[in-house]
Amino acid sequence: MADVFSCCFNNVLLMGVSLIADNHKSIMNLMENDPTVLSFEARANFALGWHYSKDKNYVYVNYLPGVRGNFGAFSTDFRFNILTEYTDDFPNSFTSWEWLFLFNIEPSQSFKLTFGTGVQSETFSDSYFNEHYIGFRFGLANNRDYIDADTRFSIDYSNSVVPFFEAGVHYKKRIAAFDNIFMHITLGGIYQNYYSSHDIWAFQGGLIVNVH
Repeated sequence: MADVFSCCFNNVLLMGVSLIADNHKSIMNLMENDPTVLSFEARANFALGWHYSKDKNYVYVNYLPGVRGNFGAFSTDFRFNILTEYTDDFPNSFTSWEWLFLFNIEPSQSFKLTFGTGVQSETFSDSYFNEHYIGFRFGLANNRDYIDADTRFSIDYSNSVVPFFEAGVHYKKRIAAFDNIFMHITLGGIYQNYYSSHDIWAFQGGLIVNVH
């Protein structure tokens, strides 16, 4: 019985590895039309957000710098989330960082699905949580521009709470193209929730530089 189970497990494992390898090869074959499949991306994003409550309306500036490395079917993404309230012109920030390991499925140059998991760290409480991610990208104007929609959320399994949830939609317009560099501006909106109690709605903008 153990031999049968071991054989089945090995067959499933080999099938999974084969599917991943085929997906990676398929994505790399898109490089001529989509050179970003093998690239490094730097993002300088920020958002202006509002939190409404019965007692007071709060205004925040959220700084969201990040980088992403893409290698065919695989990506890794690192981002700071610096939620800042300016009180009497003095900044008061709630800071966290996120590091994700992602898997890409790109059946065509105009559509991409990305999902994965990683870690979120809150510097204020010195806590670490498991964070998950899923995102979609839709290419426009012969893949020069694109719309993406994504969500990320962390889970505190020991206390059965969701410390952080974010969902957003963005339009990314290419403003410059060089031999190995694309530059985009991004505009859109995001919703963030902290510990299932603090809702923030925000307009987001920024600059993206992709080196491929």
